Amino acid sequence: MNDHLSVETPEQININFKKAGIGSRFYAALLDTLLLGLLLFIGIYVNLNFITELGVIIGNWLGAIGGVMIFAMFWGYYIIFEITTNGQSPGKFALGLRVIKEGGYPISFADSAIRNLVRIVDFLPFLYGTGLLVMLINGNWQRLGDLAAGTIIVKTSRKELRKTGENLLPDTSQINISTEELLYTDWIQPMLVTEHELEMIREYLHRRPELSAIRRLELARTIGSPIAEKMGGESAINYDKFLAEVYALMTSDTQKNVDKSPEQQEE
Repeated sequence: MNDHLSVETPEQININFKKAGIGSRFYAALLDTLLLGLLLFIGIYVNLNFITELGVIIGNWLGAIGGVMIFAMFWGYYIIFEITTNGQSPGKFALGLRVIKEGGYPISFADSAIRNLVRIVDFLPFLYGTGLLVMLINGNWQRLGDLAAGTIIVKTSRKELRKTGENLLPDTSQINISTEELLYTDWIQPMLVTEHELEMIREYLHRRPELSAIRRLELARTIGSPIAEKMGGESAINYDKFLAEVYALMTSDTQKNVDKSPEQQEE
């Protein structure tokens, strides 16, 4: 079974990943299970103390609330970590694994929610029996949750994560944007841009020198139109410049380049 995955982006650029096998996924799941078990033990212990120490009525009410919180923690553990740490739960981080979309992009909240809600089916009849069977007959080592969400687990070193940040793509921190591109600062609202949208902007700005003029216009409009609409932007927008300016306002490294004059940037 081929353990490498090659995906082609809409810009017709190939990105290569190394798929995570059953062994590494098992140890990552084991670490997550131990950590989750510890959190649940602490939660149940505190919950029982509420019931014991605060009397029947208040204790039972607080116990019920605590039970709901424990339930939410159990189901939200993977979702919270995968969304806030770019597809990595603590176990996956320790093993150098990461959840991504089959197209190579970061997962969204909906993707993480789907793959983890289906986890209960993968666990049947016990110890991920169904999930293991599906992974064995699937070329990409995907369990049912991954198939339902369109996600895949890949391997990545910590060096790669430090270098590329949110995505497994070349470093984009050196994108230079001149002051001539600052046309929309009056109405741009950086706080409305999500991390996923910022990642798409970063990837676009890095790859735009390789794109044809027509393809650049198409991608810039596709990425920038929803963002500009949220901000109540102007009707006629140069989306290529708009995306560059949004990126400049949201990243300190680029902002330093923006503050310089074109002559200083060339130096």
